[in-house]
Amino acid sequence: MAEWNDKIKEYIAFDPLKFPEFRKRTIGSGSIGGKAKGLLYSSMILKQKDDEILKNVVIPESYFIASSMYDDYLAQNEIDLIIEESPNDIDRIRQAIFDGEFSEEAQEQFETVLRELTCPLAIRSSSMLEDSVRFSFAGKYFTTFIPNTGTMEERLSQLISAIKQIYASTYGKNAVVYRRKHALSEERMAVIIQELFGKRRGSGFYPEVAGVGFSENYRRFTERIRKEDGVVRVVFGLGTKSTSRGYARTFSLTNLNLRPEGNNAQEIAKYSQETFDMLNMETGQLESYNINDRLDIIKYHENFFRLASLYSSAENMIKDLSPVFPEPGPGEKLIFTFDRFPSYRPRFFKLMKYLFEVLEDAMGIAVDVEWAYEPEDPRFALLQVRPLSSWEEYRKIKIPDDIKTEDIILSGDHMLTNGMLRGIKYLVYVDHDEFYASPDKYAIAREVGKVNDVLAGEKYILVGPGRWGSSNPALGVPVGYNEIANCGMLVEVGIQRKNFTPELSYGTHFFADLDVDGILYMPVFDNLETNIINFDWFKNAPRKATGHKAVWVYEGKFDVFLDGDHMKGVIIKK
Repeated sequence: MAEWNDKIKEYIAFDPLKFPEFRKRTIGSGSIGGKAKGLLYSSMILKQKDDEILKNVVIPESYFIASSMYDDYLAQNEIDLIIEESPNDIDRIRQAIFDGEFSEEAQEQFETVLRELTCPLAIRSSSMLEDSVRFSFAGKYFTTFIPNTGTMEERLSQLISAIKQIYASTYGKNAVVYRRKHALSEERMAVIIQELFGKRRGSGFYPEVAGVGFSENYRRFTERIRKEDGVVRVVFGLGTKSTSRGYARTFSLTNLNLRPEGNNAQEIAKYSQETFDMLNMETGQLESYNINDRLDIIKYHENFFRLASLYSSAENMIKDLSPVFPEPGPGEKLIFTFDRFPSYRPRFFKLMKYLFEVLEDAMGIAVDVEWAYEPEDPRFALLQVRPLSSWEEYRKIKIPDDIKTEDIILSGDHMLTNGMLRGIKYLVYVDHDEFYASPDKYAIAREVGKVNDVLAGEKYILVGPGRWGSSNPALGVPVGYNEIANCGMLVEVGIQRKNFTPELSYGTHFFADLDVDGILYMPVFDNLETNIINFDWFKNAPRKATGHKAVWVYEGKFDVFLDGDHMKGVIIKK
């Protein structure tokens, strides 16, 4: 990694608790963690600016539970003894955290916060290791939402339950594997209690628009995009859909009209968001709905027609909506294309570009932000700011000119960065036909995890259909981070006839893992003439069986060359 500059050093040295305005909002002592640090550092930077474009930017009201409260909780409930005796028994540790009790003093302090915050709340992790300059821990720990309604006793119960979930996430499988892989020290957890930005709409509470943004676009989907212009990932509803491997609209600030999917209506419809998240204020649960099943909520969105479009499968056409439109007919459905969003709110994109410039300059490093937006107010909430922990700036790679076509196993030309691996010994392959036919796709994911454990210490190549880490097993292998953490190269194979299609979802926690871990990535599509999938080789080359007939291991010597500047990548056998 490049040597830290003075601005990065200044950010690293920043201690929010030395400032009275932050200290008075903190319960306990020690540290309030990396996520809180990034947010408060950014709030100080933005307060120093007197720019008109920032006038609608808000930082949601927040309180902080410092790391000493976590230490006290573990000690008072003798969980620290369990950790000392059985550090690898994470199920026992997690259950002990859920079963523990906070002291009366701690509960009184929580009540004091709840008397100040009477709105719905986001309860966010903010650990000691989280969001460092090198390791982001994106998605490893927990964020949850509570309605914060009812009596004080009921509200306190909601808050305590949420805090326990965050404490327990310290010992989630993905977090434990991540720390172990990077040889990181023991974790200590702080918590942010934050006003949930958005509005009550019927039984739900959510912002109209939310998402993530990156000041540097390390995974360009075309050479026409400038890396330094940044990228924004936009969804309707809570931003949880923008960080998972669901669908969202990706805007490059180089050119807002370019789409990773191209201009084909069927492809755009396939990659457009339909399902959105909201906090149900009556059940207290985070719930997901397909917009076509919740037409009742459209009445709460005066400019819904500027966010969504109508797709007709019969005509293979995407149609603009009018302010008053009929319900979708047979073969039609609503999709969130955000095609009109740039003309509806051009100021939003100017703001994103300016925020990227200001925050990147202040922190001395590329930044990753989470945000929410109410276009009609128009309020813009900055929810999270962290250094964009990335190893993507590999040295320039030139693909050798003497590669023979028959030696190419896989070749792609989308979402590539600069990277190279030589002499890789193992290639792990999930057969798309077997995966498609299997009634238990989770069993295949678990077998991949077993192979990953066996190959610990080897930078193997992992190849499989659709989207690795998909929450929907119909779209790809539903692995967790801990089940692929040892691979050095990840390939997503698009099989059009089986609807296994990689989603170019830069900005998700999944891609943050790849970036930080230096795991190379390449999607390959069977319907693109410029891509190569050597099915004959996968069928006929010597291979070893595993515990599942869908998962195979090939042993040999494999080289990987990714030329991100010219958007060309190959994997060859030697």
